[in-house]
Parts: sequence; structure tokens; C-alpha cells
Amino acid sequence: MLLELTIKNIALIEELRVEFSAGLNVLTGETGAGKSIIVDSVNLMLGGRAERELIRTGAEKASVQALFDVSENIAAQALLQELGIDAEDGIIGVMREMTRSGKSVSRVSGVMLPLSQLRRLTALLMDVHGQHEHQALINPQKHIEFLDEFGGEEHAALCEKVREAYYALRSARSELEKTQMDAAERARRSDMLAYQIAEIEEAKLKDGEEEALTQKYKIMQNSEKIAEGIKSAYSLLYAGSGKTHPAQELLARAANAMASITGLDDRFGQLQGRINDMAVNVREIGYELQDLLETMEYDERAVEKIGDRLDAIHKLERKYGPEIRDILEFLAKAKLEYNSLERSDERAEELRGIIAVQEKELHALCEKLTLSRKQIAADFEKQLVSELSELGMKGTIFEARITSESDFTAKGLDSVEFMISPNLGEPLKPLRMTASGGELSRIMLGMKAMSATLGGVDSMVFDEIDTGVSGRMAQTVAEKLRKIARRGQVLCITHLPQIAAMGDAHFVVEKRVMDGRTGSNVRRLEREGRICELARLIGGSGETSAMHAAHLLDEAHGDGE
Repeated sequence: MLLELTIKNIALIEELRVEFSAGLNVLTGETGAGKSIIVDSVNLMLGGRAERELIRTGAEKASVQALFDVSENIAAQALLQELGIDAEDGIIGVMREMTRSGKSVSRVSGVMLPLSQLRRLTALLMDVHGQHEHQALINPQKHIEFLDEFGGEEHAALCEKVREAYYALRSARSELEKTQMDAAERARRSDMLAYQIAEIEEAKLKDGEEEALTQKYKIMQNSEKIAEGIKSAYSLLYAGSGKTHPAQELLARAANAMASITGLDDRFGQLQGRINDMAVNVREIGYELQDLLETMEYDERAVEKIGDRLDAIHKLERKYGPEIRDILEFLAKAKLEYNSLERSDERAEELRGIIAVQEKELHALCEKLTLSRKQIAADFEKQLVSELSELGMKGTIFEARITSESDFTAKGLDSVEFMISPNLGEPLKPLRMTASGGELSRIMLGMKAMSATLGGVDSMVFDEIDTGVSGRMAQTVAEKLRKIARRGQVLCITHLPQIAAMGDAHFVVEKRVMDGRTGSNVRRLEREGRICELARLIGGSGETSAMHAAHLLDEAHGDGE
């Protein structure tokens, strides 16, 4: 259950904190007050798309944080344990933050989560019915998804098996298609690969070779300058400069000078030892300088040979990759493709056998899935007709019509389209061609009521589920929402006074101007405030509207709150 929602710097909202109740929570407000911002914020927190346009003007980042009680949500508790997140006292905090640079961060109780894991968790906590779902309801391609949602764990596992088997089959079919390219194209490609492989292999490249050759080439080109430097250093160590003594001689004198006083203090002996060590180091440096000098002879042929080798490497890099490792990677892939082309006929026959087995296995899975869907459809139709009857659509006939596709899809071999006859004696017609806005709202509400019966999420959000509903039907929809709210928490944005009156908690969303800035605020209403807001929804502010509002409230909650 959603306990608290905190929104910062989202659209018109600078900072907002709302505490929700169990049961039916209704939100009302004038058009443009910011009701949709609440839903956008909830969707962001649940893992929806982080759109920078949502960030309040002048702010660099925005955030939404929610506190949930998961003490009775077994599925959420199991996932939290899997993710290594502790739900202290059954409470968790879900936070989503986004910046103008496009970055977003998700945390649950302080633990950073990838967006995919956040969505896994929040799908167990809250279900949001937005206005876009009406469009999904009139899209036949979405109907199979609606039906599958009511199938339970065993059905979901079967759907996943079909999906995995389908993609394995599609991969094999794709590979077979590649092996069956026309002979001329295959020969042309094979010749090209053979040339490229031979060219690279002839070069006998080694990873790291270019760097070593470049360094060696640089040294050889500067061999005269290097030799002069080495000679100068050696001379200063052993021959001096004409005006100064060599370093070796100076160190020997220093050691002798210290020898005469070493017996007076241990420190003097230590210093003499360090001077002797320096003399040894100078000798070793001299040997190394001599060795280097012997290698510094300029060899024009060697320089030319290294230059030619580097040119050859650079030529291959221009063709196959920016570095030797990229060329070698290209070579490995080229060999794989070449071998595949060379044995394409053999592989094609092998793939045909694999595909035949896969198609047989997938067909068997699809038959099971079709049978499962038909069983689900029978219950789905019966329950939905019952729900629609309670929502004032008595006599409605509803069918989840399952037909066969000509080829496999990720959803099997089935196509599902919802058919409806809302009026007695009328034939079944596609839902997309028949249902009005009000009927779509009631059908969706009926489906959500069925979902709540299945014991899914703890909280449901309805964004204007009352679209197209008015008059006596508004009271029926309000009663259905309250019925759903008895099984779990419901948040409902509405413009109907009948639904607003039915709420266990009533919040009003208001737009205010402070310090020259427009902002949205949400506050919870008590009885007098509710009467005023209900009167506004009814369409008046006079005494008659107030009396009507009070009557609505009393009817919904008894003789008063």
C-alpha cells in the first residue's frame, strides 16, 4: 500500500508531500491544476520514461519518492529478499531522480537498482490505469495481452516457454536464410573473404608489435643525438669537463675524506658507506652507457626495414581496423564467415533438421497455450459479464474470440479480439467498432475489478476512469471503485461528484501563484472542505449545490463523517 508520496521539482510542483489512506483515495481539482502531474510523477517513480521536460523550470533535477507498506505483499517480499533489500518493519522507500543532463537514478531503501529491477518490483506494488489504456482496449493486437494477464503463474510460464521457443526458431530460420543466398553472391563473398584472410595472415601481425616498432624507429632515427648525449654523460662521470673532475674521482676523494673520521662516530661510517654505494652505482651506470653506445650505430637499412613494416601495418589498419587487435578480431570473424560459407550447403541441411524439430516442439507448446487461453477466456468472459452487469450493462454479451494465425509469433499461434454486444438482440461486433467512451471505461473498470479479485498489486491508480460516464451510471462506477478499494488501496483522479463523495479520503489539487511563480499544491479535505469541492463538481456554489453535496457525502458515508 502506498503510504506517502513526495514530489520535488516536477512541472508546476516545487515540493509536495501527500499521505494516503487505505481504501479509496480520490483526487479532484480544476482543469490544469496539476492532477495529471501527480500521475506522471507516480509513473516516473514506478520506472516510467524520465523526460527532462518534466523538470520544473529553473531546477537542475527532479525526484519522486514513495513509501510503501509491503508487510502483506508476499511476492514483493520475496523479490526484495532476492535483491538483498531489507524491508524494515515492512516499509520500503522507492526513489527515482532525474537530471537535465538526462541521467536518472533509482533507489529502493537506499539501495541503487537498475531500471529493469525497479520495474520488476514496482509491478508488484502498484498498477496505474492511465487514459492511454482506453486506446489499448480498442487495439485488437493488445487484447491477447489483456487475456494472458488473467492466466495465473502456470499460464505465464507457458507463455514464456512459447516466447523462448519462437525466438530460437526465428534465429534458426534467419541463419538458414543467410546460408541460402544465391550461389553467385556466395562465391563473390567467399572470394573477398579469402583475399582479406590471406592479406592479413601474410603480414603475420602480433598484438603490441606496432608500439614496439614505433619506439624502436624513433630511437634509430635519433641515434646520433642519443649517442652524443650518452658520450657526454659518460665523460662527466669518468673524464670530467676540463674544468671539473669526473664524478668517479670526486666520489673516491669523498670516501677517503670520510675514512679518516669514521672511528669518531657511527654516523660518519654510515655516510662513507653511502658514498661508496654511490660510486658503485656510477660504475654500473658507466657500463650501461657503454652498452647503449654500442647499439647506437645508425643502420639505414634497418631504419628503412622498420619503416616499411610500419607502412604495411598502417595500410592494414586503414582497411580493417584502427589497431592491430582490431585487425586480428576482423580476421577471426572473417575466418568464421568463410568457413560457414564453405560449408553452407552442409549447414543448410543441418538447419533444416533443427528447424523441423523446433517447429514441431513449438507447435505442441502452442496447442497447449491455445487450450489454456480458451479455458481462461471462458472464465474471463463470465466474470467480465458479471462485472459489467453490476456496472449497468445488463444483458451484455462479451467474447474473447480466439482465432489461429498462419505462422508462429512470440505469443503462439493465436490472435485474440474482444467482441461485444452491449444491447440485447444485437449480434457480436468488434469492441473497437461498437463501444462508446463510457462503455470502454466500464469495461476497463470491470477488468481492473477482476484483477483485484485475483490478488495482484496492493494499490491501483485510476486516471479519469470515469471518462464518458455521467448521471446514474456515475453512482454505479463509484460503488464499483469502493468495492475494489475494499480489497486494496485505490487512488482515483475524477471529475465526478459521485465518485469523489465515495472516497475514504479526498484530496484537492490546486494551482496557486506565489512570488510570481505558478505552482500546484495538494491538500486533504475534511467534511466542510469536501462539501465545497463536491458543490463545485456538481456545478454550483450556492446553498442548493452545497445541500446536494452534503447529501451525496452522507449517502456515501452514513449520517456524516
